[in-house]
Amino acid sequence: METNEMLTQLLGILSRETELYGAMSRVMDKEKDAAIQSDLIALNEAEIEKENILVALGLFEKQRLALITDLAESLGYSSGELNLTRISKIVGEPFGRRLEQAGLDLSRLLETLQAANQRNKQIFEHSVALFRGSFNLLNDLLTPNTVYYRTGNIQSTKSTGKCVCSEI
Repeated sequence: METNEMLTQLLGILSRETELYGAMSRVMDKEKDAAIQSDLIALNEAEIEKENILVALGLFEKQRLALITDLAESLGYSSGELNLTRISKIVGEPFGRRLEQAGLDLSRLLETLQAANQRNKQIFEHSVALFRGSFNLLNDLLTPNTVYYRTGNIQSTKSTGKCVCSEI
């Protein structure tokens, strides 16, 4: 395959990956809203959407790596030496500027996704802490609250409070 054809295919793959990462960003926003509203159905739907996007991204990543390997061979480099910035400088125009811009777009989008992922992680950690607190409260209400008396008898009290004896 000719170098220009490979570069055109690479730009197409990068464009599709950018679209998928944009879709992932929108799904993560849905996930955030669902987590805030405690909407389990919406959370499950977002999870399925994310998994589908990740599968598609994996396929494009494989194609991109194979294409980079072929392109590196065509240009006389090893595939480990090439990244989008280096390729854009090697090939020059009309592909150089477009490849560099595609790399910048992907980098910005990935930074946005990392920030959204961190935000969602904090929301989920807060939700888990609230759930644990609620679980512990309910567990305390269901567990009999025993009081020990001087006589050695143990008596259960209502779970509305704790009884304390100052003398044993």
